[in-house]
Amino acid sequence: MTDLRSTAGKRPTIKDVAQRAAVSKSLVSLVLHGSPKVSAKSRAAVLKAIEELDYRPSSVARSLVTGRTDTIGVV
Repeated sequence: MTDLRSTAGKRPTIKDVAQRAAVSKSLVSLVLHGSPKVSAKSRAAVLKAIEELDYRPSSVARSLVTGRTDTIGVV
């Protein structure tokens, strides 16, 4: 397998993790949120892919989805 971290210097995404673990992006999200609905085998595959790719959730992507930045502006 190729190392996805070296692809144009970009950080790995949930899509990259899903491809590496051969699962859907939705399943990766369930694992990241600690859902009990995920089988032990699938959870292990996703966690292994996360470790191999050195995946870290993006706070920017999360704020786009939730509509919140969790920052305080001071004037």
